[in-house]
Amino acid sequence: MGFTAVDLFCGAGGLSVGLQRTGFDVVLANEIEADFAKTYELNHPETAVVVDDIKNINFKEQSRALGKSKSAIALLSGGPPCQGFSTVGSKRENDPRNSLFYQYLRAVDELRPSYILFENVSGFAKLYDGKPLQSLLMELSKLDYKTAWSVLEASDFGLPQKRQRTILVGWQSKLPKVNLPSPTNSEMPNLFAGDKKISLIEAISDLPALGVNDSKDKYASPPKNDFQRKLRNGEKILTEHNSAKYGDKMQKILSLVPTGGTVEDLPISLRPRSYFKNTYARLLPDVPAPTITRNFGTPSSSRCIHPFQNRALSTREGARLQGFPDSYSFFGTRSSKNLQIGNAVPPLFGEVIGREIYKALTS
Repeated sequence: MGFTAVDLFCGAGGLSVGLQRTGFDVVLANEIEADFAKTYELNHPETAVVVDDIKNINFKEQSRALGKSKSAIALLSGGPPCQGFSTVGSKRENDPRNSLFYQYLRAVDELRPSYILFENVSGFAKLYDGKPLQSLLMELSKLDYKTAWSVLEASDFGLPQKRQRTILVGWQSKLPKVNLPSPTNSEMPNLFAGDKKISLIEAISDLPALGVNDSKDKYASPPKNDFQRKLRNGEKILTEHNSAKYGDKMQKILSLVPTGGTVEDLPISLRPRSYFKNTYARLLPDVPAPTITRNFGTPSSSRCIHPFQNRALSTREGARLQGFPDSYSFFGTRSSKNLQIGNAVPPLFGEVIGREIYKALTS
């Protein structure tokens, strides 16, 4: 049985990928950034994508446009832009982006889905003395939704990356509740490596080595583990596996960063005048990667230098660490693609949470 879903602030579509894996039919998505929306459309051709500011969308009209068979929305999902709430960078309570979660609430009110999924950065629950979260809970209660929330760690569920997100689920009070997944009640940790977390190198070891300003379209080996098998899913042509063109100074810097090393392992003559301690840092191979950012292809950004090769991560390696399948296409420049990947919700989150919501819908 398929259930209809709507994905707001959909970005490149990571959350939709996971929800579709669990059986949801994502019939409508919204994204304001053109490159992000084009990536979504390339990979989700059956979904109607509205490329516009959410403030301009009349969701009652959108629901009618979907037709009678799809107008009853089982799940409304989305993660409003989080810069104002993030634990990194500026935290301004009056940041206009923070008001976008009220637009999410408006969509809930107009669509009246059976279940909702709200995701945001880990700091969302604590910032400004918890006022945004408490406001969200209160408004959902007024709309007659019961809720549950938690901060989940993606590496606990089989992602080769440490990435925490605040996850909130809600359901109409007359409907069965949703149990949030945990490493002890989820099937995901057993899908790939039992109770052992998947390391960075286990995620990318089948991808070929790259030199400077290099690109390759053939895999280095057959899949070596279940994670690689799932993401490759029979793909024969490797895409988005590329490296930047580095000058002589950058090549020298990269060659001198040891395993697990940082900018502080470089000679003083090669260090920038000012820097964060985690810049020019080489990734460790045998543990999950740290949270990747939009700048994972830039060596001077936070830890993103390949464990063994003198370069930053390729676009495909970043996508692997986020859990996107190798068949996934990204639209735009290299920096735009990396931005889309770094900002994405890992499909795995959509999968493990979507599974729990699907269970409630079919119980």
